[in-house]
Amino acid sequence: MDKVDKNGLTKNMIEKVMQCKTVDDLLKLAEAEGCEMTREEAEAYIAELADFELEEEVLERAAGGSCYTNMTCDDNECNPAHPHCFTGDSEVAVPGGMKHIKDLQVGDKVITLDAKGNAIVGEITEVLPPQEEEIVEVLFSDGTLWRATASQTLYLDHERQYMVKDAKGKEALLRGGRNVTVTDVKFTGRREMVYDVLVGEEDDEDVIFVAGIAAEGYFTKGERGL
Repeated sequence: MDKVDKNGLTKNMIEKVMQCKTVDDLLKLAEAEGCEMTREEAEAYIAELADFELEEEVLERAAGGSCYTNMTCDDNECNPAHPHCFTGDSEVAVPGGMKHIKDLQVGDKVITLDAKGNAIVGEITEVLPPQEEEIVEVLFSDGTLWRATASQTLYLDHERQYMVKDAKGKEALLRGGRNVTVTDVKFTGRREMVYDVLVGEEDDEDVIFVAGIAAEGYFTKGERGL
């Protein structure tokens, strides 16, 4: 069964969860929905629900195709509108050079990875609308600095990706095959416009190289198979 994603609840799911008064009620709901949930997770959800009021605006956003935590929904599945993003001046590797992420357009070519980790040329199939988010500065052992969101993901290989907020001391993949280490993660408190793109087909898990370091980009329903 799938793990429960509390950030991916549709209107119908929110209403069902809000009706749960006890941990056992929530566990039964999770089982009925085909989701895996431990008793500890259920207890944490019930504690959160005690402080959560389901406002009319929230339900309207869910009914209109958006979820209550800035998500977009299609075919009863929800995807973060901006799961991970970079400031507009972040440089993305393209054939023959670099390009600011804010200047990338659908159809542009970028350097990405195939399912086996080989560098290939990919095509941008979607550009997400920019939005304002808190900026986190990520410093790497080679002196590179990322300015991204806390949920931006560093990519080491197909099995190992780390969110920026948890990345200190972790490694990421450099273009060319070497690794680099995150030496510091600083929450700046500043808010700026951030940008993201989708590379490849809908069921791909895409990677772009930002300042020469692999970042796992926006993804949709599937993952690359090995």
